[in-house]
Amino acid sequence: MKFADLLMQNAAERGLKYVFGLPGSGFPMDAMEAGRKAGVEFVHVSHESSAAIIAAYYGAGLDTAGLAIGVKGVGAGNMAGGIANVFFERKPVVCVFECGPTESNVDLVQVADHSAIFGSITKSYNALERPTANDTLRDAIALATDGRSGPVVLDFPSDFDDGDCGELPVQSPRYVEESPHSDSLERAQALIDKSNRPLVVVGADVATTGATEELMTFVEAIGATVISNMDARGIFPESHPRCAGVMVGNYIPNTLEGELDDLCDLVVLVGADSLMTHVPWGFNMPAIELVSRPEYRTTVLEPEVRIDGSLSESLKALDGSKCKGVSIEEIDSTKQNVLKYFERPSEATFAIQDIVATCRAVLPKDGVVVSETGAFVRMLEHLWEFDRFGDFLGTSGGRTMGLMIPAALGAKMAAPDVPMIGIGADGSTLMRLGELEVFARMNVAMPLVIVNDQALGTMKSRQVSRGMPEFGLDLSPVDFASVARASGINGVVASTPEEFRLALADAMFADVATLIDARIDQQPYWDNFALSIGAIPE
Repeated sequence: MKFADLLMQNAAERGLKYVFGLPGSGFPMDAMEAGRKAGVEFVHVSHESSAAIIAAYYGAGLDTAGLAIGVKGVGAGNMAGGIANVFFERKPVVCVFECGPTESNVDLVQVADHSAIFGSITKSYNALERPTANDTLRDAIALATDGRSGPVVLDFPSDFDDGDCGELPVQSPRYVEESPHSDSLERAQALIDKSNRPLVVVGADVATTGATEELMTFVEAIGATVISNMDARGIFPESHPRCAGVMVGNYIPNTLEGELDDLCDLVVLVGADSLMTHVPWGFNMPAIELVSRPEYRTTVLEPEVRIDGSLSESLKALDGSKCKGVSIEEIDSTKQNVLKYFERPSEATFAIQDIVATCRAVLPKDGVVVSETGAFVRMLEHLWEFDRFGDFLGTSGGRTMGLMIPAALGAKMAAPDVPMIGIGADGSTLMRLGELEVFARMNVAMPLVIVNDQALGTMKSRQVSRGMPEFGLDLSPVDFASVARASGINGVVASTPEEFRLALADAMFADVATLIDARIDQQPYWDNFALSIGAIPE
């Protein structure tokens, strides 16, 4: 079969009902037609960068790689922004582009070197050749979903010999972890035996390798306090009394990391991803790092002990009987020392704490939160506990704007019966306004809460905390509710906690998406962000 048929029949076989992108008259149109025949709908979007994000979150929701299709040159360049987002968020997607001839020394319309564009933001790039096209597609899907997921790019050259590319590829077997070395385990055990107050950092590899149960047993055996990487929330239940919170890598006083650095005397990192910290390692204590694969970098530059191999086997092999452990009271005291900086400002009429509390109260226990960066992000990390992995889809390694709207589209299209709330910011929404129409066209119904402070609030707060004058970061007032209605979905303005509560209650049961333009008090919001990152005014 031709490659377009191979691509789309494989997508259907993997459970994809949708692929995303912007059409072109060459290969993308052939792929659209092949998808129609295979029962896979092509969903055109406002901007190619959104296509990569939507496809990745859609694929992740179905436990496979999503699929995005684009045109060459400018189209590929546009999608590069979304591919970068997906790369840093560790989400699986295969992006297929048409491209120029395999060998050409002339400048042609839209022809660019895609390998140079995508080299540092993908797990792999390949130009298709007919004799190996079947294998290349198989390997692309396997690589996108293997281990720490990510984007893979395939190019379809304009001179591709599109004859018989073979039958549907058989998927590669899953990676099998090696057993840990006994000498590394012995050295780690010696450090654990000497520890009185251990700290465990939980990474997403714990979930992807199936080591969650062993992690829980290990934590309780050594009496550890626990923090989770930004992409690992819920693997260790955040309501558990041993959970201190979320690690972002902010190793200064008045932050969770700063408090734990004073409390603990040993850190054990389990399946942690070095991408999930803002700055290089800053804890001043010995470190043991359990790493599922030898090619993965450690979070700690030079840990005292690195144990490669099966996380489950490593956790089972380590004994905590000689470790005194951290008391529950000490963990709670540490949390309270930080949570005082997240209290609702008494002078505010409508505060971010009102939004978080209301969303938390309204969303069912099986619900999912989709979010992005913003001055509210630390509130979500400290004021909302998640007990299941995957219930919080916030930005982690990317820590980026413009993520929530396309991510919510993909996640909700993968799981239409799962209640979801999207929480984003006004500046980010301006980047993705065109995708509101996709919510209407595809009948994707969920609340989209837009925190509207009429500014790029995170950076505005940082200007002040760095002693700079406020400059260049305000936004003109935007009526997002009216824009939403003009795009075919519901739009509501909320300026008080009560208005927001009523709007969200209605939005949860509406048959179309509802954008809630949440117009919070500006100054308390900006001041809160400074407190949340340890920038305490003297």
